[in-house]
Amino acid sequence: MCVASNLLGIKLGLLSFWGLWFLLVFSTNLCEGLKVLRLIPWTWKFASHNFQAVVLALAEYEAPSWISKALFSGILLWQLITAFLFGWATVASLEHFSLRWELINAAFAAGLALWAAFMLADELCKQYDPERGHVLFFIAQLSTLVALHLLPS
Repeated sequence: MCVASNLLGIKLGLLSFWGLWFLLVFSTNLCEGLKVLRLIPWTWKFASHNFQAVVLALAEYEAPSWISKALFSGILLWQLITAFLFGWATVASLEHFSLRWELINAAFAAGLALWAAFMLADELCKQYDPERGHVLFFIAQLSTLVALHLLPS
């Protein structure tokens, strides 16, 4: 019982980590978006600088500025949904004292799909340096999901 309880705690910790990580990334990107909209000053430190990366990635295609803004907004929404799904999976699992696999799998599917979309966009826009990071996050998240399924309950 003690080992199972400890493993459940570790699994819930991993779920919480990914939820908090996506919430933090969403928050820094939201602040970046607010800077772009001039709702907070450019000197604001808690911001990701990821909007500029999107603009630079699309520069080769001479895409209109609204496309960068739309893509960045879509990324923000996707990150928020993913953070919410991880939070929901964690809270529901805590309430039931067991893992809620349908919610966990949905959260990981959202996160992994985001990394896959980034990797495809990186290839399309020839952004090979950022792609490495996206691949590593994909692997880390997939490894976490596999570990959750393989560790005994």
